[in-house]
Amino acid sequence: MSAHDRVPNELWLEIFKLLPRDALKAVYSTARQFTTPSRALLFTHLRRSSEWVNDPSANDVNHCLPTAANVHRGPPVAASDSSSGGYITLFYPYDCDVPLALRDHLGLTGSDGVQSALDRLAFWSSDEIAPFVRECTVAPPRQGYAEPLPILMTSFMDALGKFTGLQKLSAHLSKLTQAGVAHLCRIPLLTEIVIEGCGIIPADTTIDTTNLELRTEKLVYRNGALFYDDRNLCLTIVHHGHLRELEVTDNGTGAASNTLAHGDAFPNVYKLTIAMNFSTMTQNLLILSKFPAVCELQLSGWEFQVKYESSEEPTVNVSDVLPLLREYRGPCTPLHLFLSKSTLARLVIDACPLEDFIFQFGGTYGHITALDATVYDLNQGALSTICSCLPALIDLRIKVLNQIEFEEDDFRDSNSVATDFFSTLANTLGLPSTLQRLAISWDFIGFDSLDDYDEGPVAWPEAIPDFVTIRDTLKERCPPLRTLWFDWQDFMFKWRQLLDRDEMEQKNEIEAAEIEDLRAKFEDFWEGRLGVSNSIS
Repeated sequence: MSAHDRVPNELWLEIFKLLPRDALKAVYSTARQFTTPSRALLFTHLRRSSEWVNDPSANDVNHCLPTAANVHRGPPVAASDSSSGGYITLFYPYDCDVPLALRDHLGLTGSDGVQSALDRLAFWSSDEIAPFVRECTVAPPRQGYAEPLPILMTSFMDALGKFTGLQKLSAHLSKLTQAGVAHLCRIPLLTEIVIEGCGIIPADTTIDTTNLELRTEKLVYRNGALFYDDRNLCLTIVHHGHLRELEVTDNGTGAASNTLAHGDAFPNVYKLTIAMNFSTMTQNLLILSKFPAVCELQLSGWEFQVKYESSEEPTVNVSDVLPLLREYRGPCTPLHLFLSKSTLARLVIDACPLEDFIFQFGGTYGHITALDATVYDLNQGALSTICSCLPALIDLRIKVLNQIEFEEDDFRDSNSVATDFFSTLANTLGLPSTLQRLAISWDFIGFDSLDDYDEGPVAWPEAIPDFVTIRDTLKERCPPLRTLWFDWQDFMFKWRQLLDRDEMEQKNEIEAAEIEDLRAKFEDFWEGRLGVSNSIS
């Protein structure tokens, strides 16, 4: 027995994870022993779309179309997706409204093109490859709307049961069949399903849901007037007790809203994202009452009704919904419904007028420890009011939007407002003594950069606040403080207190692209997507 024969496949798998895609393909063809561990990395993600067309890394789109000759000889050459950690092939089931040049590249001009796509599906659904697929995406092309070819869509749905190791399915503007839905309900490892505007084929039929139960931990369901109608299929057959995360968008039709409001409860959903337009206050509360275990709530929509109409008779008390709510994300208008809940600890508020945000507060809420809000304009008095209503804040981040015109004098006035605010920030009344992280960003809406002016970059070094002194004063008032982030157009100051050192940096007259990059890194840090030791510079 050779040395490599004595090495278990599990060890080879860990080694192969370190290889780039081209090297992994070479390993796949090197020795029979390497076939199984390399397959587990090469064939994790089956993607059916044309998103790769605009990808510069896909130099030859014809390479993405394996012919019948190479289906059984080895893996087809395809564009890679480093984010998935796996190997992607692209199965294109769309024909209508595709540019002629793209049709020629894809080989969809006749029966040969369809056969080529079916050959690819046969390769991916073969006994040797299908068990390694972990994620599958079905999506339309980026360039406009296209109808999936029924023969390809039906063939894919028929083959779905072969992917026994599938963990995530994403279907966008696609078609479901009776066989496909039945296969989904039987896949044992399926934990996440994304259904966006899907329909049913044949169009004049319905899916028989008898004995069908979709056991998944996460369901993202988006439907509405602009999408196909799948009769709220997934909401109807999903196992309510198995589900942990639910995202529902119902724009215009109201069908999903009615299904949720008049259906059974979801006892174990802890994260709920919901967009319901034109629902009544009674229906909104009735929907929320179906999720007694929700800890994280995100609301969106054109208008979330927060008042009863004169003809409405309340059936659910506000105090009875969401008894375990810890985090709220969304518009400020429904905020007053949840502020009094003692479990609520974090608020993330969408952009809104400052006065509308403050209007929601009707008392003191000592249980709220984190606030992340985007408001139009900000002043010291408003900040003092917010802090007095939320006296136990640990994390405070405010993004200020300031509308100005394309005039230099207007910018000078707005810049003065920002610099004056930061200069007097340390003297703000009511700053919580518990504060550990403070971030304030000031955006001037109306232009991209000071470099746009004919006179070139404009800077007022004398107007830049003394941030070191501001930091020291804030530290005296808020002893636990360990993070500061201040930025406005072309200026930035950051400070972090680590276990063994302080990190501090100040930049003036930064390019717009650089400040956006710094903000993106800070966003990751603030949301906990970077470790303590990671630099945000």
